[in-house]
Amino acid sequence: MVSSKYEIRKTSSDDKTTILHTDDGAPYIICESNNAFANPTTPSDMTPEDIKQQLNLNLGQNVISRKNRTLLWTIKFLDDLLFRWWESLFFQAWKRIPLSVRRALTFGSWKVYLKLHKIFLGRKTGLHPSLSLEYHALSTLMWFGRLFPISPRRIEFSLSQLNVCTPNVVEAHYVEEIEQVISIDNLPLVQKSHNTVRGIYLHQHDVPTEYTIFWVYGGAYLGGDALGNSSAADWIGRQCGMDVFIPEIRLAPEADLDDVIWDVCLSYKWLISNRSVKPLNILLLGISSGAALCLRLMQLIAEQERGEDMLPNYISNLVDAMGMPKAAALFGPYIDYTEPKKGSFLHYPSLDLIVNESVQHYGLPYLNNFIPGGRRREYSPLYRSMQGLPPLCVVISEHEAVHDMAVEFVNLARAQGVPVTLGTWKYMCHVFPLLWGFIPEGQISMKFVCEWLKQKAAQ
Repeated sequence: MVSSKYEIRKTSSDDKTTILHTDDGAPYIICESNNAFANPTTPSDMTPEDIKQQLNLNLGQNVISRKNRTLLWTIKFLDDLLFRWWESLFFQAWKRIPLSVRRALTFGSWKVYLKLHKIFLGRKTGLHPSLSLEYHALSTLMWFGRLFPISPRRIEFSLSQLNVCTPNVVEAHYVEEIEQVISIDNLPLVQKSHNTVRGIYLHQHDVPTEYTIFWVYGGAYLGGDALGNSSAADWIGRQCGMDVFIPEIRLAPEADLDDVIWDVCLSYKWLISNRSVKPLNILLLGISSGAALCLRLMQLIAEQERGEDMLPNYISNLVDAMGMPKAAALFGPYIDYTEPKKGSFLHYPSLDLIVNESVQHYGLPYLNNFIPGGRRREYSPLYRSMQGLPPLCVVISEHEAVHDMAVEFVNLARAQGVPVTLGTWKYMCHVFPLLWGFIPEGQISMKFVCEWLKQKAAQ
């Protein structure tokens, strides 16, 4: 893990908004106001193009670019010729290597690479000099991903390896693999074979902890799994002194959004009814698309209590009498499925190391069949009511693809009476907290979320 020596300094604050710096890492802002968020470090009239002009784009070079169509065609041709036909065999072989060995190879290679990067490139490749040396090195590695074709198989494999990129092993008192049928009245015909809850339950002690984290992983609905998220979930669970349940959810293209929402609601109901965890003793934690699912779960509970129409329309029996969770922490919520016409989702993939141009080019078309009936706006959590939601914590980067939709969500929620704590880091990529094994900014943000979760549980 990165060193914990980084000192956090406040450089400016009012009663509700604080700007913080570290001695080696990106500055960030914590805002707990009830009003709309106004970024104190970036003038409101700056356009995305204005902001880009202030940043170190494309690793500080102008030779290699996605604008070079000949280069992209050559990479795709070589990828099809040399790699794609055997990559599934490599993925299977890699997964057979013991996790401890994969993790040792990953972090051993990283240490050597980081030393070389400090010597030869230093702070020349990241978006801004204030970033940590570690993030500059990570930028150099991950930037090239935007040049390569992306497929659901590659996304699924990459996200299944998140536990390789976390510095901790699972140290829970015991790990329970869940596969249990739950009885549902009037089970919808379209979900008749999907009343089994699957997932991983991380227990801190022999007896259940007072509070439980309900962890919903992300991956643009194309990837992610409970096992890959177990190390990160275990670390947060141990920091907070809470058990963690990570349900398995179906993925696109085999499943659609109705199926995924059903899986999350079914798993939440199981936690309440089969494990007797009270809703007010549950804290949600969602990542990217998983953050959207956490938001939809809470919105459905609120909609059911208000007697409103719900999507999908057969979900009401499942949601009935579930009860609102205590609070929710959301990392980089991907909550707007409409066609991007402006803002960060259109302009910032060129800055983002995760949601880059290639991910958008190859991944977004899957939404066409994933969202039932093409009802993108109706299914977007951003355009549903926020009334009745519990306290929220939202962690984003000012320079990531989902920044604008996340800030709009924060402002809408606050306007409807929801207390929202916003943590926004400058110059980082999407869901950067999960990279905390490599970068100090990630470590600080993870600790920030843990403190927030513990604070809400104590209230």
